[in-house]
Amino acid sequence: MDQGRGGEGFALHAWVDESMRAARDGREGLYLLAAVVADPEACEAVRETLQMLLLRGARRLHWRDESGERRRKIAAALGALDVAHVVVVGAPIDHRRQERARAICMERLLYELDQLGVREVYLESRHSSLNKRDIRLVDALRLRGSISRAIVVGFALPNDEPMLWAPDAVAGAVSSARFGQDVETAEELGAIDIIDVRLA
Repeated sequence: MDQGRGGEGFALHAWVDESMRAARDGREGLYLLAAVVADPEACEAVRETLQMLLLRGARRLHWRDESGERRRKIAAALGALDVAHVVVVGAPIDHRRQERARAICMERLLYELDQLGVREVYLESRHSSLNKRDIRLVDALRLRGSISRAIVVGFALPNDEPMLWAPDAVAGAVSSARFGQDVETAEELGAIDIIDVRLA
């Protein structure tokens, strides 16, 4: 991603979505948090590209609902955009402790985004009580000095914000590739910064 504009006012934004995959065929279950990082001033072109990929009558792109051919097309479109992909992969996932997995992966992801100069992060909104849990985590990370006070975390809905369609696709593609499926589709996304963390 081009970060050449520089200047005091320059700050990146990131949009984040999660994905999970149950253990199977001897492979550990995974919890993933994917972020797509972009210059906010260039996001309208990204949104337009994503909206052009919508099927007639669809309100959003959703990776799990797309065919293999459509997934390759979406991944190729994302790979051609001026965005960066960061994915934290946690394993092994215990589905009874999903929120613990999210907290561990979120701490690492926010640290990485902070280091990149991201100043606004938008998580896909969940239930209000779960959103509050995320904000408590962010506050705790700031108090511990794990992330700076400059990074702001908020929420958005995929029906309102097409930028969230991108991390949904990235998380889905990386998850499949980790299980040896559709590896070529993930490769269409281009460079992805993947960080592995142990959950147990």
